[in-house]
Amino acid sequence: MHRIIFVRGDTRAGDLALALTQLAMMCLVGALFRREGDQPFDWWAYVLTGVICLPLAARRAAPMAVLLVTSAAYVIYAAGGYLAGLHLWGPLVAFYSVAGLKPPRVTAIGAGVMAGVMVASGFAMRGPLVAIIAEAVAVPAVGWALGNVSRQLEQRNRQLAEATTQLEYEQRQHIEQAVVQERFRIARELHDVVAHHMSMISMQAGLAGYVFDTDPQTARTAVDTIGATSRETLDEMRRLLVLLRESDLEDADGAPAPAPGLNLLPGLAQRAEAAGVDVALHTSGDLESLPSGLQLAVYRVVQEATTNVIKHAGRCRAEITVRREPGAIHATVLDDGPERARTGTGGFGLTGMRERARLYGGTLTTGARPDGGFAVQLSIPYP
Repeated sequence: MHRIIFVRGDTRAGDLALALTQLAMMCLVGALFRREGDQPFDWWAYVLTGVICLPLAARRAAPMAVLLVTSAAYVIYAAGGYLAGLHLWGPLVAFYSVAGLKPPRVTAIGAGVMAGVMVASGFAMRGPLVAIIAEAVAVPAVGWALGNVSRQLEQRNRQLAEATTQLEYEQRQHIEQAVVQERFRIARELHDVVAHHMSMISMQAGLAGYVFDTDPQTARTAVDTIGATSRETLDEMRRLLVLLRESDLEDADGAPAPAPGLNLLPGLAQRAEAAGVDVALHTSGDLESLPSGLQLAVYRVVQEATTNVIKHAGRCRAEITVRREPGAIHATVLDDGPERARTGTGGFGLTGMRERARLYGGTLTTGARPDGGFAVQLSIPYP
């Protein structure tokens, strides 16, 4: 908005400068030059010159009114016998403004006014009749054509400015959408990290409290698992929080800490076993060469599914399988836990898993197994 006001202010200043410049030049020429038979440039000539020139300062605000005023003043000036050559520029500039700003119907009226001005000017300058008629036709035609070109350029500039404004708005919208998507991604990461590790800590803390007096060794092992899980949780929380800062989280060697990948599956299985789940882990194919983002997506799905097994199935047997085949990556988490606790698995965790699958064009299937237990199956295409 401030930019538009600034441009309009410059335009008004330019029109005022044009009007004053023409006024000074016409007064100077009228005072210094006079043909034989012309009237002296008296005070009335100065007044008429002012009426011809000064309205041009408002030629964009009211072009048709300016044309009528300057034309009438010029006809009176020419009829008074004054030197009429340079003063013709007043009506010419006014008509050019009408042709550049008004529709063709209004411009046609202005062309008729301009033709009458040219006839009056021709007779005042005592020109031949053929020349007067030619000028009455040619000058309005040329002014109309030039004004039409100016109007088209102005229209295109306005359209370009509107398109630029629209592009800036769409760019801001895209940036805002990207920020929102990034926040959702961080929220999913936080949910996966906190839900998995806190479930593990809660299970081990309960176990340690239960056998604290009767089996100190088991209690000590559970406490050690809590400590290791807590440290891993803090590491992952630090890695996620760095997404909200400009600096990178670095390891001991000064390199950015990598995101969790499929190489962490053995540790995930060990923590699940420490929580009382008998886990069998199977991997096949070249998993380490997969992109880090794809590895993170598969790992988080397996992690969430394993967390649900710990939370809702209790002590049971589970089988984690991740395999890479030609054209796809498949991951399954199966368990033989009781069906009774599956009502708790329909929250944000499953939604996050499905979104990760869709992000890479994959599918996620969940549901009860025919022979008991629960199954989570992920399939992501990858050439």
